[in-house]
Amino acid sequence: MTDPKWRIKKLNSKISFKKATCIILNERSANLIRLIKKYLKSNTAENLHNVRISLRRLRYNMELFYDLYDRKKFLKLYIAIEKLQDTTGNVRDNYILKQNILLFGKEEQFSFLESLYVKIEEKENLLIDDLKHELSSFILSAELKNFMKIIK
Repeated sequence: MTDPKWRIKKLNSKISFKKATCIILNERSANLIRLIKKYLKSNTAENLHNVRISLRRLRYNMELFYDLYDRKKFLKLYIAIEKLQDTTGNVRDNYILKQNILLFGKEEQFSFLESLYVKIEEKENLLIDDLKHELSSFILSAELKNFMKIIK
């Protein structure tokens, strides 16, 4: 049987809890950075989806271990991740709306849907540009660098 894709290989029952949290948070952070870079190279729906999953995994793991680290630095990154989740959600929502209009338009043949689709596509392009800027800023941010230092 193959390992699940979310498994963290460095974990085992012989390490301390604090060491395990460092391993988990390092793995989740590194995976997020890798997926952000992949999305920045190719902003496909699948790559966006993977970034969103990775953001959730890191955020939820951070919630578990909040009391073990410097709260001020921890919260700065947590808030940045929440913001990225909102931004990626907006891009995803717009993408889904666009796909639904395409499906509905094919079934109903409403001409006004074409102009609506174009407007939604224009908005999507703006949202993607904003997201790319936010993601690029995030991976270079002091919040992420400080977080990475405290989880070493």
